[in-house]
Amino acid sequence: MTTLWQTPARRALLAIPFLITGVALGQSNPVKLATQARFDLLASVSVGALTNGYILEGSGALERQTWLAAADQPRSYTANLSIFHFTWTELVARFTPAGSGTVELTLRGPWQRPPDGGAIYKQEVLWDALSAENTVVPNGSFEMLQGALPTGWSRPYGTAYATNDPLTAVDGARMARVWHDAPLTCALTVTGGVPVTLRFFARAQTPADFTDLARITNRHSAAHQAARRFMRGANLGNYLEAPPGQNWGAQYRTNDFAWIRAEGFDHVRLPIAWHHYTGPPPDYLLSSTIFTRADFLVTNALRHGLRVLVNIHHFDDFTTNPAAWTNKFYAIWRQVAAHYANASPALAFELINEPKDAATTSVLNPIYAEAIRQIRVSNPSRTLFVGPGQWNSINELSNLRLPDDDENLIVTVHCYDPFLFTHQGASWTLPDTATTNLVFPGPPATPVTPAPGISAGATNWLRDYNTLPADLNPCSPRAFRGLLRVAQQWSEYYGRPVHVGEFGAYHPYVPADSRVRFYWEIRACMDELGLGWAMWDWKAGFHYWKESGNSGAPDPPGMRDALFPRPRLRLPAAGKLEAEGAVGKTFVVQRAPVLAAVPVWQNLTTQTLATPQWRYEDPTAPALTSSWYRLEWRK
Repeated sequence: MTTLWQTPARRALLAIPFLITGVALGQSNPVKLATQARFDLLASVSVGALTNGYILEGSGALERQTWLAAADQPRSYTANLSIFHFTWTELVARFTPAGSGTVELTLRGPWQRPPDGGAIYKQEVLWDALSAENTVVPNGSFEMLQGALPTGWSRPYGTAYATNDPLTAVDGARMARVWHDAPLTCALTVTGGVPVTLRFFARAQTPADFTDLARITNRHSAAHQAARRFMRGANLGNYLEAPPGQNWGAQYRTNDFAWIRAEGFDHVRLPIAWHHYTGPPPDYLLSSTIFTRADFLVTNALRHGLRVLVNIHHFDDFTTNPAAWTNKFYAIWRQVAAHYANASPALAFELINEPKDAATTSVLNPIYAEAIRQIRVSNPSRTLFVGPGQWNSINELSNLRLPDDDENLIVTVHCYDPFLFTHQGASWTLPDTATTNLVFPGPPATPVTPAPGISAGATNWLRDYNTLPADLNPCSPRAFRGLLRVAQQWSEYYGRPVHVGEFGAYHPYVPADSRVRFYWEIRACMDELGLGWAMWDWKAGFHYWKESGNSGAPDPPGMRDALFPRPRLRLPAAGKLEAEGAVGKTFVVQRAPVLAAVPVWQNLTTQTLATPQWRYEDPTAPALTSSWYRLEWRK
């Protein structure tokens, strides 16, 4: 069985470890940074089948070794799990052996060949702090050596030797260093019918010629200051990203901005398909029509005290063939930048929404650098948002490169996990999203029947959704917690703020109570990690707001508390206040001597939450005989 999970990774300390490394003999393999770690399990004949295999922590899949003979495949599993070079990733897997005996565990790197064929890439992976339940991993931290090998381990091929490395081991001073053609293997003793849980830590080894993104030590940079003002946003979707002449069902009026601000949002994200409104090359002149429509949104948002994020949306020609359309991409940004050169600093630019297909992160890196250079000509101090490829995937952050000397850049990522839940019934993602009535969190009270024609991956996900308990279910906070943690760790490591520019659950088909629970959980996770966010969207297909005449309300009503929870004020001692709330929220602490019919509230302090937990001590409290306190949010 297969399931997908994301994992929290642990930050490494700084020291010099001793490494055990495997290297294949007689190979000349191109070197590449690993983005996945791989381990294999193969049971002895006496053990028989391995069943109930799950990835409990980590982003990836546990599958059968299909290269084995069909009769042997039930005795096997292979796992490919996302890892990073900037942090250790915790990986946890579980399986149940049918009988007693031994299971061979092999640590290796991924198998990947260049597009033109030839030898596979040498992608080295570091492993450390292996432990297990209901079996024993020998020398799991690789501290003991027998010759050049860690005690209890063998090499089926390749060689192993000891070396130093600037990374710190998770446990002790050593770690395993392997790749696909230089693995390490050990034997696990298992008992029939008794589930085995394996815990690993893995990290990508950086190649010798690896050029990393520069780390920024200034945590009060222009980008960090701007990021604190882009904490809670709403996308104005299904409007200006639609091609000319098409109506995607959303129109925006002045009232929308007043409502958005009153609800507690501090910024709006404006998806705009500028590329539909250009003239011919080489100038690609933008029409006044699109500027007029965009200006209406920008001006009204700023007038209502909202920050504004303007992007290029749905530029599919560019993402399909970047080389052919890069000049148009640059031309659009030169014109948009010049048009808004004198706009308020509360306006920011996002270079491109969800780059995909041929617009990989690596392809975009030099394009981003040149676009930023051109924008800086007219907007030297404008905050810019830049995102990785694969639809702004968090797993692509390792490949992102930004200009080292520009500290006013915020990195944007998107998170729609668990996707089959958030996009259930969505016509543009069929057939896999055809199964509806999925609840959050799983499992459902009554198992759902998968819609016909969906993929094997979707079928397996729904099987796990129907059967696994909430703490293991793929439709639960586990689907996004680990992934968002990676984004936060990347941000901490490189000193670049990260903003979650899109997340949401499709309104027409997601049950209302599940929508509320989903938004509550993912918002709480982002707040805990200090990540700014912009939900998709304000009043279109994933809406927060349901308009009614000249007014409106959150839909369903629980959405307001899900995204803007009411403060829970506690007084553990006289004059000492504690509360929890949404990061970035600004509030006033007030005190009244008595609760009269019309109490007189005195303002004590105005603060903005930097973390979900807040503490304050009233300096005048000891002189008071009694007092009442309250928090008043400033919308």
